[in-house]
Amino acid sequence: MPGKFFQTCTVLFAAMFVFAISATSSYAVEFGQAPLLDDQVKNGQLPPIEDRLPRTPMIVSPVDSLGNYGGTWHMAQLAERDYALLIRTIGYEPLLRWTPQWTGTVPNVALSFQTNTNATDFIFRLRPGMRWSDGKPFTAEDILFWYEDILKNPELTRNVPDWLTCGGEAVRVTKSDDYTVTFHFAAPYGLFSTFLAQPDGVEPVSYPAHYLKKYLPKYNPNAQSDAQKQGYASWQERFIDIFGQPGTIDDPSRWRNPDVPTLNAWTLSGVYGKQDPLIAKRNPYYWKIDPTGRQLPYIDTVSFKLVDSKPDAIKLAMDGGIDMQERHISSGTDEIIARRKDMSSFTLIESDMNKLTLSLNLNHRDKTLRSLFQDKNFRVGLSHAFDRDAIIDQFMPTALPHQAAPRPESPLFHSVLARQFITYDPDLALDFFAKAGLVNRDSQGFLLMPNGKRVSFNIDTVGSSRFEMLEAVTGYWRKLGINVTPRDMARDAFYEQRKANHFDATAWGGDGGLDAMLIPINYLPISKDSWFAPAWAAWYLDKTSETAKIPPRTVQKQLSLYDQLKSTADTTEQNDLMRAILDISADQFYVMGVALPPNRKGIVANNFKNVPKVIPAAWSFATPAPTNPAQYYIEDK
Repeated sequence: MPGKFFQTCTVLFAAMFVFAISATSSYAVEFGQAPLLDDQVKNGQLPPIEDRLPRTPMIVSPVDSLGNYGGTWHMAQLAERDYALLIRTIGYEPLLRWTPQWTGTVPNVALSFQTNTNATDFIFRLRPGMRWSDGKPFTAEDILFWYEDILKNPELTRNVPDWLTCGGEAVRVTKSDDYTVTFHFAAPYGLFSTFLAQPDGVEPVSYPAHYLKKYLPKYNPNAQSDAQKQGYASWQERFIDIFGQPGTIDDPSRWRNPDVPTLNAWTLSGVYGKQDPLIAKRNPYYWKIDPTGRQLPYIDTVSFKLVDSKPDAIKLAMDGGIDMQERHISSGTDEIIARRKDMSSFTLIESDMNKLTLSLNLNHRDKTLRSLFQDKNFRVGLSHAFDRDAIIDQFMPTALPHQAAPRPESPLFHSVLARQFITYDPDLALDFFAKAGLVNRDSQGFLLMPNGKRVSFNIDTVGSSRFEMLEAVTGYWRKLGINVTPRDMARDAFYEQRKANHFDATAWGGDGGLDAMLIPINYLPISKDSWFAPAWAAWYLDKTSETAKIPPRTVQKQLSLYDQLKSTADTTEQNDLMRAILDISADQFYVMGVALPPNRKGIVANNFKNVPKVIPAAWSFATPAPTNPAQYYIEDK
């Protein structure tokens, strides 16, 4: 369990880490490589292994044992909008990474790092001799290219991501030499190292300058005409088609060009969403080794088999088509293992705070629905209107009733936010509806709003299992006179509607159970994923945005508290500020929940080794990437 989420690595720890690498490297008289690469080296297609590794490679200690080379790791990937599986398995190499136990951050792409005394400057020392997957050097120039030509370029980046701002100003990046960069912030930023370890933390090290410069007018005066000759409207359109959408790795376009060099252990050989299976091959320039000096990864290739649904993923696992996975198949783990005697399970320590969160769009475009949704009495009535115990018995017998609040295991557990308005009481629900002005009914028994129109709205989700639970909830609401329609939508349509603020309500999972500070999207409107108030979130992110709406003063106070939280490096003060934010969340009751998720299980073939028996489960942790999949191996039979 993560017990020190928000502590940054100290200078002392960084120094010890560097010493450990140097000391261990001195014992590795010879480096080793995968036999798959031997002929390429002999034929001169690849340099010798010692010329492909950095001067100080990162040493990864195996979970259980040193591995052998070879084999293919088979997984199931949903055919629609499932690039998160790529991020979680082959796409997580930030400057700093989480420890496998989620107890803190450690240097990764960075050889070491240190901060100044007030946490405004973060200095990263890179690994001399490190290379991109095409063999070109990776240096501070690549990070500076990202900063100066991507992040600061308004033609590619409209808004600097919030995690790269502090004190009202965007980060400033400078380089001291080819292997040293400093991230400067205008105010103390105690959370920066933890944000840097999240999936989006790979952004600063994702832009190979040598490959991308030719697409920018700054470096190529013909960039615009070259783009138009190839049928693009602009150089920006061409750049995005080549590289993907800048600003976040959490976008499908970032996985559609296998020619873009990376720092990952495996590189795609095909295009996400087109090839089936999609194959990733070992990166011959990967910069990590095991304790004996052998280059990682152990496994040669990773195969992502496209499936249409989670039940199809479970079926694929039952048929022996998956070696190790937790995404998509956890609900069928017991059934899979009962059939597949050659497989075992591992435990996922759940970090989500809810199995199903229910949020009305408080910034609805329709004035009447917006007014109703913003009435707390209506939201409290909805919360009392359905039987959580009955729904739990039907769908998840080991879960517990829980609102949208941090988990009990979290030091930020808030008992009021977690337990308020949680009892099933239809009469009490109707009383709250009446306080919201819903007292009249039509001939079919549906409640009417003050304008005489029926209370009607849609609530959307994605996925059959989540939809079945949502149907159960909305069934209770309809019995009390709310004409609500649950919808199971295609992922792309679901996200597009939320991006455009063309939706009524949302049913989703519950981020922020153990990582409430890092992903507070259900506690205050801070992100595009704060679906209970997208226009207020837009105001926080960019007050000039066309979609921004000024939030009430109470909400603005919450957002100000979060800015203070980000700015302090003091852990106690961070916790105090987050508790104050949660106090307001409890008072406002933006989002309701159904049940606290129990721990889950994943599956692993008995000959698939070095998978930890227990792994934290969270998007901010990028499960299972921090466990270093490059050290997984397939045992020779």
